[in-house]
Amino acid sequence: MSDQPVRITIKPSGSILIESPAVILDADGNEIPQPTQKRPGTVKLCGCGNSKTKPFCDGSHNEGR
Repeated sequence: MSDQPVRITIKPSGSILIESPAVILDADGNEIPQPTQKRPGTVKLCGCGNSKTKPFCDGSHNEGR
């Protein structure tokens, strides 16, 4: 286990970047399979509410820009 804290960054676009491998669970404790990651070892969660792959970010916050 690393002595370094996990970095979680809330991006201005609304996405939430977890810079560490993570397991995401639903309300019943079941693991939610993650989409293919652009950057292995990171998890990007949706913070804007527009993602079609919630709770994960799919870049929908960029639509209409």
